[in-house]
Amino acid sequence: MLPYVIVISIVLIGGIATVMVGLSQENKKSNPKYERKTKANIVRLVIMYTLALFVFGAIWIVYN
Repeated sequence: MLPYVIVISIVLIGGIATVMVGLSQENKKSNPKYERKTKANIVRLVIMYTLALFVFGAIWIVYN
């Protein structure tokens, strides 16, 4: 059970950190084009997290 808690915690921390970086004022100053491509950026992030979820599920099924 502990490995699942660790993996889920890491995923949640990564997701929150990603959103925090994306919304930070420093990011807006250093990369003003980021605001214009918000939809594309969110779509890419959702795809990456979905793929990671499927990989985790596959590993869970194989080793369980």
